[in-house]
Amino acid sequence: MNPSERFDIILVGAGIVGSSVAMALAEHGLKVLAIDIDLSGRLSSSEKNAGGVRATWWQPVNIALCRASIEYYVRVRAEVSFRQKGYLWLYDEKTWQAALDHIDLQRNLGHPIETLRPAELTRRVPELDKLDGIAGATFSPDDGLINPNLLKEHYRHRAIRSGAQFLDRVYVMAIHSAASGAHLECWQSDRPLSDEGLGRIMTQDGPGEAETGRTFELTANAIAITSGAWAPAVFRSLGLANYTEPIRRQICLVDNRATNLSRYGMIVDTSGVYFHNEGPHILAGYSPPDTPPGYHFNYDGESFFQNEIWPRLFARMNVMERLRHVTGWAGLYEVSPDRSAIVGRAAPGVYEAHSFSGRGVMQSWAIGQALAELIANGKYGALDATALSRERFVCGEQVWEELHI
Repeated sequence: MNPSERFDIILVGAGIVGSSVAMALAEHGLKVLAIDIDLSGRLSSSEKNAGGVRATWWQPVNIALCRASIEYYVRVRAEVSFRQKGYLWLYDEKTWQAALDHIDLQRNLGHPIETLRPAELTRRVPELDKLDGIAGATFSPDDGLINPNLLKEHYRHRAIRSGAQFLDRVYVMAIHSAASGAHLECWQSDRPLSDEGLGRIMTQDGPGEAETGRTFELTANAIAITSGAWAPAVFRSLGLANYTEPIRRQICLVDNRATNLSRYGMIVDTSGVYFHNEGPHILAGYSPPDTPPGYHFNYDGESFFQNEIWPRLFARMNVMERLRHVTGWAGLYEVSPDRSAIVGRAAPGVYEAHSFSGRGVMQSWAIGQALAELIANGKYGALDATALSRERFVCGEQVWEELHI
């Protein structure tokens, strides 16, 4: 890459959302560069998630963007390992009526969804043999499971084929945005980063003295902030208000030789634990409501499984009695005040797509298409993400998403 080269747009962050936006922009004919500190995504939120894809939401914009993405995933299902096995969501007395209140909205937006009585659950999933606390359930057959890494690589392949460039091991030290365009002061590691070095850079706002590399500048007509949980550092550099915070989420892989859940998609219990079959294991996650924000990547291991996952699974299914913890990991949600994404124009020449609150993989294709239309044409096209603009926090028009795990 020529250091004096000027781009139409530079994307700061090239995870699954950044890669989708890069693909869409390149297919619009724009000159695109996507930069990231670690293109492999070792600490990326999109590499650490549970792989669920659903349009079962309660806000129209979230349903519509997920529906559009699902339609695309169906078309490329073989490339991204999209398995359309549905979501089975169990509700307690507190949430069941609210779920029923949103059924018409979901169906009117083209999302097929069934309502189930508790007695029907064991016929649908015989393993669910403890129905205490269940007031009802929904099943959405179009939802399913996907391989986020394959999806990210799919976006990147198409982006590169259309002329986009990706630059690895790059940390943005400062951004100067003006009417003439954006100037980025960057540092690039001169060698692959260790896990320790990567963690230090991503959580302490800079490479520090322990890493060696070179500094250089990049210029573009505009920039887009697609750096997920690390967006706050970019906004500080730009002097823009930040509305997102990183929150740790933990996931376990467990061995259960008493059953095989491969016939089913994602199951979400009334307790908040969610699980699905994952190869020879079961993947299960839970988000304790008192988890403090911060760049925490430590996985609590066996104790998290014993205290948070196993009791909830066994309380619902006898076949979960003899689960064995295998491994697990921790990743980050980037969470907004209303638990919906922040997408659109952040300032003149500055665009953004982040704070998906666990919805990044689910909405990635539609967000890429929508933001590319806004950047290339000055307005949204068929996919309208206006409701997700940061202006909603100033105007008091939040897009509060209740159906959140």
